[in-house]
Amino acid sequence: MQLSLLLLASDRTAAAQLAQALAAPGHGVTVVASVADLLAAAPGHSLVVIDSVPAGTTAAAVIAELRGAGPGPVTPVLAIAQTADLEERIALLEANADDVLTRPFDSAGLAARVEALALRAQHASRPGARARETEPGRRVIAVFSPKGGVGTTTIATNLALIAAERQPGMTLLIDLDLSFGQVASHLNLTPPQTVLDLARDVAAQHDPELLRTYAVPHKGGLQVLAAPPGPGFTSLITPQHVEQIVSTAADAYETVVIDAGTGLDERAMAVFGRCDTTIIPVIPEIPALNSVHIMFEQMSDLGAMGGSILFVLNNAFARDLLKRSDIETALGAKIAAELPYDPLVYLKAVNEGVPVVLGSSRSAPAERLRALAGVVLGPVNGAVPAPAPKEKRGLFGRR
Repeated sequence: MQLSLLLLASDRTAAAQLAQALAAPGHGVTVVASVADLLAAAPGHSLVVIDSVPAGTTAAAVIAELRGAGPGPVTPVLAIAQTADLEERIALLEANADDVLTRPFDSAGLAARVEALALRAQHASRPGARARETEPGRRVIAVFSPKGGVGTTTIATNLALIAAERQPGMTLLIDLDLSFGQVASHLNLTPPQTVLDLARDVAAQHDPELLRTYAVPHKGGLQVLAAPPGPGFTSLITPQHVEQIVSTAADAYETVVIDAGTGLDERAMAVFGRCDTTIIPVIPEIPALNSVHIMFEQMSDLGAMGGSILFVLNNAFARDLLKRSDIETALGAKIAAELPYDPLVYLKAVNEGVPVVLGSSRSAPAERLRALAGVVLGPVNGAVPAPAPKEKRGLFGRR
């Protein structure tokens, strides 16, 4: 794809270097040094790149002026942040930059961003481009706990990888632990873009093909939509963003697994309302069980959690502090799966960025995670799954 790129750069030395990098894949690059020239030339180009700006203005102000320049096609904008300062990136995004790249960056990363932005703009401009109907058999699975440190991300990443083994390229893992998501770390990925970038692209939120361009591939056949780079960006992602992203993701992929984190807010409610299955990890500890109790008390009046609910007991301690039967009585439901205590396997997986089902595939934790996948995703090769246990009313008053 050959593109016509318009670069605003007031620093001549930086402009020459950046123009050379932009032109390397075969694109045509026009360099301007004034805002007036930028505004005049933008409609005739595939993409605008804003680097250094003239004294007396800011990149955010230039983007805002470009966006308000009048009717006509909207040219996508790639802004280059001059520092790693969080406030600068937020200002550029709030000014409606389509993407933000922070210095320093490599040529390959720059080329990938440019190609992706151009592809999205081209696809969004096609007449009649829209999301298709969700096909039967597609599923959305959320993993959530009101208490941190109970294995939510471990379960989500391993479950998603098992789903991807069955249908490579058709499973998406979304990290919606927006403040401190660790899915990328668990998978040893350095994502060039995240759910934050998708939240800034209205067209991609509604188009399955465009949404897929924001996902980062993992060698296990999994596609990953990572959490924002830090908690300072959380407020930029609204419940409406979450609802639309999950809905379109369900059109784009056969299976969507969501690490929903621990925050019980409107964004989590949007996830629950769209899920077919919600997995809730618990540990054999009274405070953890109490937190689940409080969560269901709050949600029972709202009716927010749709689909089926599965509890997974994570034996995080070397000794049994509570019996499984006592935990089931407290929850008012049977435990769907149980993860064994292991002082090494989980820690090794997290530190190496290689999930249990890949790095310790013959271990007891891997076997239990695959058993959980059988319950959630269905049997493999025609095997008949065990019947689901009947629920009973427990100490929390929940069925």
